[in-house]
Amino acid sequence: MKILLCNVSKKYETAAHDYVGLFYLAGALEAAGFEPLVFHGKAEGLLDEIARHRPEAVGFSCDFDNVRIIEDVSQKIKERWGIPVVVGGPQSIALGRTFLESSGVDYILRGEGEISLPLLLNAVLKGEGELDEVKGLAMIKDGVFRETRPEIIDDLDALPLPAYHTSLHSDRAYGNLIFTGRGCPFQCAYCAPSPGKRKVRLRNIPLVFEEIKTNLRNNPGLRCLIVMDDTFTLGRERIEAFCEGMRELRKERDLVWYCECHVGRIKSFMDVLPVMIDAGLIRLQIGIESGDQNVIDQYNKHVRIDDILEFVSYAADCGLAQIATNFIVGGPKEREGATAELIRELIDRAPGVIDIITGFLRAYPGTEIFENPEKFGLQLHDESGRRTGDDYPFVTPVGESQDQVMRRRQELNKVIRRSMQQKIKNHELKQKTVMKQFEAALKYRIKSRWFGEIADNPRAYEYYSLLYANEGEAFEESMDFSKDYPLRTFELWRAMTFSDGFPRLDGMALSPMEYELLLRCAGKRSLSTIQTELYELFGGSYEDEAEFRRHFVDMLRRCDDKYWLTHFVI
Repeated sequence: MKILLCNVSKKYETAAHDYVGLFYLAGALEAAGFEPLVFHGKAEGLLDEIARHRPEAVGFSCDFDNVRIIEDVSQKIKERWGIPVVVGGPQSIALGRTFLESSGVDYILRGEGEISLPLLLNAVLKGEGELDEVKGLAMIKDGVFRETRPEIIDDLDALPLPAYHTSLHSDRAYGNLIFTGRGCPFQCAYCAPSPGKRKVRLRNIPLVFEEIKTNLRNNPGLRCLIVMDDTFTLGRERIEAFCEGMRELRKERDLVWYCECHVGRIKSFMDVLPVMIDAGLIRLQIGIESGDQNVIDQYNKHVRIDDILEFVSYAADCGLAQIATNFIVGGPKEREGATAELIRELIDRAPGVIDIITGFLRAYPGTEIFENPEKFGLQLHDESGRRTGDDYPFVTPVGESQDQVMRRRQELNKVIRRSMQQKIKNHELKQKTVMKQFEAALKYRIKSRWFGEIADNPRAYEYYSLLYANEGEAFEESMDFSKDYPLRTFELWRAMTFSDGFPRLDGMALSPMEYELLLRCAGKRSLSTIQTELYELFGGSYEDEAEFRRHFVDMLRRCDDKYWLTHFVI
């Protein structure tokens, strides 16, 4: 029997995700004797796939942005084919009788479905077993809404591996997402409390690497793994075991990885970071959320700002390429300017490394913020979610409008961008740091905000592109005038203007000597030759050749700082 498992969305580029949860379910269905098919994409394409494959049932994964889409598509499926429709996924805990009645969906299946979904389909399609025995099932039976407690799977090692071969997308390669465990011991106030979330269960590390090796065989182009665990860094011993496995893989395959990290937990064994980096760690996600410690405590984050600053500084010093973090906008009232201050300090401590984004606070069903917003001094707007970007209410502090919260996010984004651009403009980024961003983006397709900001500065981007391609080098403290051949990072005719009667580059007027220098920096003359030629033209203005040389070197430094020049050695 064919069973179609789906993730439908209109908001996001679906090709960017593996939807690994659907493939774990597909593996479980296949082991139970079903023929699963997996679809992820826009709803319009889904109906065509149903018509083509004629499944016996359809299952949807419900997340924070696709409830309304599922309602609409389910109605069409019931009207055209009348087959059973099941909805599960992380946000299924928010769905109830009203959703079943409005969508035509037959069953809501909450919790981890690898065991419960085959049981449900056996009962519905084969008449084997009773619906009342299916854990996590919600439905309307004989006019009464009924529900059972969700299934929590203790032995993750007993589950089949993801069945990526069941995908309907022949142009996709899979396997970059990996779970080494499920659950989280922390209880952050804003985090969706899906069934099983608070019970930590860990997979056997050798089994994890069996899955990784299978993915590598099936996807020769796989270059980066994303460890999806909420709490990958709970314990040192497990981290080291994973790193040992990664080091072995990396002997035969150029492979990097990134994961999430709880600073409050790892702070007692931060010295494991070099081990992780040596094993290919390229990006680390940490939670900060606010620059106000009081707000962080209200979120129940169990972390101190001082620990975060120490960790970020240490990770950057260890050579970690990217540290990703997020700040929440629209949460409990903060001390004025606290988050902006912390953002600036983080960028000062880890320029070119700390990768900061912002996001609105979401009131997920079941969270303290959704159930008791007044406890946090918050209010919910548009509780139906009909006018927001996702399917849940917009959150603001009491007395503040949505416009005010949106403007605050805009201002924070300006702080981030201005701070980053200032670092780039002032040439404050270490070359090794920037080269790691270029490698992450161009080799492993992991683009940080720093890479984007450098790309928005055409001169800096050309400069670092030459360095990354080994077609130029930055000027060192000591220059070899006989072997260093300076090279412009731009084409003169494109970059330079003369509309004011004198040469101007990047909005700056050039002195005659600067202009003549840049004319000669085409990689065809050594510094010694260029110095001699310029001394003949401008040497009369200096006391002696030594003074001229000092001015000449200063001018080279300024051009390097403006990203106008690199050099290569002959």
